[in-house]
Amino acid sequence: MSTSTSSTPRVDFVGDTGPVLRTGDTSFDAQLDRSLTAAMRGAADLGEVGATAGRITPGDLGSWRHEWRTTADAVRAEGDESLAAGHRVSARRCFLRACEYYRQAFFFARDDLTRQDLQDDYAAHVDAFRAAAALMDHHVETMEIERDGVVAAGYLLRPAGPDALRPTVIAPAGYDSTAEGGYLDAAVGALEQGWNCLIVEGPGQGGVLYRRGLPLRPDFETVLRPVVDWLVDRPGVDPAALVLLGRSFAGYLAPRGVTGDDRIAALVCDPGQYDFGRALRGRMGDAVWQRVLDHDPTLDADLAGLLADPQRANDFRCRMATHGVSTLSDYFRALATFTLDGLADRITCPVLVLEPEGDFASTGQSEPFVAAVGGPVTRHAFTAAEGAAGHCEGLGQFRFERVVHDWIATTLARPA
Repeated sequence: MSTSTSSTPRVDFVGDTGPVLRTGDTSFDAQLDRSLTAAMRGAADLGEVGATAGRITPGDLGSWRHEWRTTADAVRAEGDESLAAGHRVSARRCFLRACEYYRQAFFFARDDLTRQDLQDDYAAHVDAFRAAAALMDHHVETMEIERDGVVAAGYLLRPAGPDALRPTVIAPAGYDSTAEGGYLDAAVGALEQGWNCLIVEGPGQGGVLYRRGLPLRPDFETVLRPVVDWLVDRPGVDPAALVLLGRSFAGYLAPRGVTGDDRIAALVCDPGQYDFGRALRGRMGDAVWQRVLDHDPTLDADLAGLLADPQRANDFRCRMATHGVSTLSDYFRALATFTLDGLADRITCPVLVLEPEGDFASTGQSEPFVAAVGGPVTRHAFTAAEGAAGHCEGLGQFRFERVVHDWIATTLARPA
């Protein structure tokens, strides 16, 4: 999910000493919401999140990293202590919370892939998740693929017990997430339904970006194909019941993947995204967009105002690093290559398109996407009134899961 602010109504969580669970900084608080949703899954503690938020200096990116790292290290140490004493459940809980807190620590440090703090915090994030995975009740298998120039990694999680054939949810990471983060976003809910879940990261995501330096690529069908090849050979995977769940930027990646792989039985887009060049042109205007396309050498000087605010500049630079570019104009040109124009009619499986109120990622994208898709489309709008507005439904994650999981179960039950 993204750093942008959700339109979900803000709630002041008030303790004996005043407001908690808020830093007073808009960008920080948008990220803080992600740890609040992690608490739903036992991967964050509201008291720990509030104590950490209370120590952060608003607007200070260094303070954000330091305080989250401090909390993460303390919780990880407690997990190690519990494990050494034979308390596996307590240890697993600590490791999952530490995994979330390490993710928070490096979130704003992704502007330069060579940063040591990024590398250290990311490594700790992965290590904490794998320590938790070793203590989980269900099966966890690590996936690492390098084939024909494609690098992908992730984890296949399967319910405990015999490996009867089950549906499998494939959940690609988004713009700023990791395969490990996908455990909370997708895997926990799928496992509760009795399904398998493959959480996966490819170029421009997680360790494929931070460790291998491979930037995001628009042709996700090329990435998905070897992933599915690997998946269908695993025990307990029903090859006729593969569901692709794309959240945040994966709302583009997932449908793009389906355009080149007809083994996907159902597709969920949260939200649906169609053509980033068209979206950018709508926001920038025809004249400026033409300068982008013309590689106008004076354009970046004119765009410098977009980098005046330190936090906004950090957001842009993180995205530039994701695409392997160093200027705004190069970033906009790279983003414009991410399109489903002329390809979406290849998507013939059933599609669920989610439309959360106020989600910046779906602005102007949903209508052309729905119109171009070749298969049957179901649309569902989430609203602020029900507490599920903003990017990827904000704090309304159980509302999201009810709609998505019910649709998947119903869709897979229909005759082919």
